[in-house]
Amino acid sequence: MELLSTNVCFDGEHRRYRHTSATLQCAMEFAVFLPPAALGANGKPVPVLYWLSGLTCT
Repeated sequence: MELLSTNVCFDGEHRRYRHTSATLQCAMEFAVFLPPAALGANGKPVPVLYWLSGLTCT
């Protein structure tokens, strides 16, 4: 998995990653928003928002 970008927003971080999909046999991208609590959570679970988009972004 490759980290493509990291941006600070709403006191958290928005990160974009790329990975190789064995099923689709191509590179896919996804993003994750880490809230401020996730950045200093010391191993405690925190809510995380993932979003994925298809080839047509629907």
